[in-house]
Amino acid sequence: MSNILLTLAEEREATTTSHFAVKYHVDEYDCFDFSGGLQALEHEVFFVNWDDLREGAFVRMFHDNKKKFIAPLPLEAMDLIFVYKMEGFYFDLPRFFQMVQTFADAAPLVINHPATIRHNIDKRYLWALEQKGIRIPPTHDIDERVRERLAAGVSFVLKPIRGERGVGVMLAKTTADLSAIEGREDDYLAQDFMPSIRDGERSLVFLGFEYQHAVLKKPPAGDPREFRCNASKGGTASLYDPRPEEIRFARQVLAAYESLGCPIHYSRVDLIQTADGPALMEAELINPSIYANDFQRGVQFGHSIAHYFDGLMNG
Repeated sequence: MSNILLTLAEEREATTTSHFAVKYHVDEYDCFDFSGGLQALEHEVFFVNWDDLREGAFVRMFHDNKKKFIAPLPLEAMDLIFVYKMEGFYFDLPRFFQMVQTFADAAPLVINHPATIRHNIDKRYLWALEQKGIRIPPTHDIDERVRERLAAGVSFVLKPIRGERGVGVMLAKTTADLSAIEGREDDYLAQDFMPSIRDGERSLVFLGFEYQHAVLKKPPAGDPREFRCNASKGGTASLYDPRPEEIRFARQVLAAYESLGCPIHYSRVDLIQTADGPALMEAELINPSIYANDFQRGVQFGHSIAHYFDGLMNG
């Protein structure tokens, strides 16, 4: 029997004495299946809100086995800490990194690995993977060459180096569109706009290097101006059966990432199809949405992640 801690984005107003409410359906409802799988293996599961961390200890803690809040246990009592969901952490990265370090100092296992979390927070990891032979959409600093190509009619997707849920992502078709990020160009990347995004972004979920399931995410069909696949932007998702080459490519991405000194555990690999084959859009290695509960895969995936965590703790 082990103690396992999950950080969750709490819907504090909906939380009761016997229920820890979570904020985002697409992201969070899977956590209850994670907990169920872990409890079936006789582990103790605890939920916390990262806003409740004070000087290295949580001031509130929910014991999911007993369905009640308890006097918080010290972090040193945890055998595994799952850095799962934290509302707004991208806007308070110093506090987030301090939390991750606090976890690493206290617990023998932190998932994902702190080195992986620190590296994956910055989308310039795409260039590091490209150096390892991974195909990515052409990706650039926002420099004079990008301005020249915009003036010549080339479109770019501007992405914050650090961000989530499509926040701050925009399509630039002219040099005038760069005015939206004037003075903040160093905080963005420019990717060549890939029209095949309309055919959907394939999102493959892995535990370690073992493929679990996949979804096909598409921009909203009713808005030709919207190119983002995020659910928060009106995008849709459907269960997807990936081609063997897509699974192979995703594993190559994860192997390349691990070769950077970043252990791989819980991940989602987002890719699109191009004339040259699959290309990596993002490797989500911090808190990926995995859509299991949306497609009646929650219990199955909860069982899988529980056994994966159990194997790590008993490895």
